[in-house]
Amino acid sequence: MLRIFIRRMCSTPKTISTPIPVFGVEGRYVAALYSAASQMSQLDEVEKSLRSLLTELDKPKVRDFCESSMISSAEKSKLLQEVGEQTGMPKATINFLGLVSENGRLKMLKKMINLFNNVMVAHRNEALCEVITAKALDDTSRKALVDALKKFVKGDKKIQMTEKVDPTIIGGVIVGIEDKHIDLSISRKLQMYTDLLKQSI
Repeated sequence: MLRIFIRRMCSTPKTISTPIPVFGVEGRYVAALYSAASQMSQLDEVEKSLRSLLTELDKPKVRDFCESSMISSAEKSKLLQEVGEQTGMPKATINFLGLVSENGRLKMLKKMINLFNNVMVAHRNEALCEVITAKALDDTSRKALVDALKKFVKGDKKIQMTEKVDPTIIGGVIVGIEDKHIDLSISRKLQMYTDLLKQSI
């Protein structure tokens, strides 16, 4: 079915592999979408449309639609493709949604979208990083932090950083980058010292 999906969307039914391995049912759909979107030069547009769709999937009415057994898979497929066309989604996304709903896999759609986003991060050779500080970073601090974070990733990956402000950490920084978690916050140090004092009493 997924090979038919690629063949239906592209003039040449060749397969373009994802930049990272993907597994399971979600992986097969994401691999097919990545291959088709690559051949159609729609990768960026597909990613953007799926990110927008991800926020819609959290709405109760949309979630109920996806999970409802009262609406047939064929009806869901037709409706989603119509909505996709009306909202200007790229063809690759429209056909992908049609296939997912037609095969009764809409309950897995969020996982598929998140997996596709991970594939696109690898496609752009990026390293996702979340930084939490007690107050907003200035440009100088941000540049120094990015330069330091580059030492934690392999190769020449670009740092894709998101920033959050949390005054409760008091000072310092908490960093999550790829599979690493680094807590250099003052609140963490205070907790560590408190625990040590309790042990010595």
